[in-house]
Amino acid sequence: MKIDKELEIGFIRAIQKKSNKRNESEKIAIYDRNDSIDNQFKWSTELDEKLVLLNDKLREEEKKVFKQYRKIEKQCELMVANKEINDFNIQVESEYWNNKHYKKYDPKVYGNPFYINTSDDFMGCRQLEEEYNDSCSNTVGGMCFIPRDSLLAKRNHCYSFHHLYDHSDLTWFDIYNIDEVWMEIKVDYQFFSKIK
Repeated sequence: MKIDKELEIGFIRAIQKKSNKRNESEKIAIYDRNDSIDNQFKWSTELDEKLVLLNDKLREEEKKVFKQYRKIEKQCELMVANKEINDFNIQVESEYWNNKHYKKYDPKVYGNPFYINTSDDFMGCRQLEEEYNDSCSNTVGGMCFIPRDSLLAKRNHCYSFHHLYDHSDLTWFDIYNIDEVWMEIKVDYQFFSKIK
């Protein structure tokens, strides 16, 4: 695949920001770069196998996070009931890393995630029951292109994986380049009082 250096640098810098914080030129940089990548992209067996592995790994991490999230949620509810805190907020943040490809274009990416998802955490969207729901969807024929005969098309996708291809500005090329995933549970204890 032929990577245009300027498009890649613009993409990397823009993707580092939350989508609602990007200016118009950053949105155009993402669009132009992704268009270039998509026009050259070819689905392969190697890609398919790596994406299946990524989906499986994300599902494993979601299960771990689910258990801890529920424990933290119960502790926070008890703290509210005991009037130790007024309220709380829990958020799952997912960070996606690659220390090979992106650092060639922007050295600041080395040692840092190239993409952070803070908007659509799987706990708030899909995990409303007491047991972990291990599948989200499979969009063969939907908005994203997954060949019908691929391994990936024959599996349900966990929500974090679904978010990457259906709700982010990443291409399949970018998703394929993920070599490390971090999920963090962030808790805010809230204290407030009214002043008359």
